[in-house]
Amino acid sequence: MTDNPKQLLVLNEEDEQTILHQMREFRGIGTTLESALGALILGQYFGWRVLKLLHNPATYRRYEKALGIEFKNVCPEITEMGKKKSIGYAITEKLGSFWAVVMGKRKVPEKGMIANKEEVNKAVDQIDKEEKK
Repeated sequence: MTDNPKQLLVLNEEDEQTILHQMREFRGIGTTLESALGALILGQYFGWRVLKLLHNPATYRRYEKALGIEFKNVCPEITEMGKKKSIGYAITEKLGSFWAVVMGKRKVPEKGMIANKEEVNKAVDQIDKEEKK
């Protein structure tokens, strides 16, 4: 995995062959496979932590099963784009509670939003104000 913007996906041969095999053998609702492939692309671009914020645990596992991979093995933990554009990730960093947010113990509005840096900063500032109350 690299931060090469000229490549959509960066996979080793084994992972690529696993995914291609899973696609050939897939049985189920086509939109699940389609969404899993989209999640893989987003995971490589933003990081698997952003995927954890976007999807509930059951969906995350369903996508991994559909592709025959674990996102943690084919996606970086977090990328610069994930840090800059994920409102949910920025807030979890501010709160210091990534897993509490993922597991739903801490409610974060708009945790799945992808935005520009200014909007991310505004959301973090709002959470900061609410925490101080």
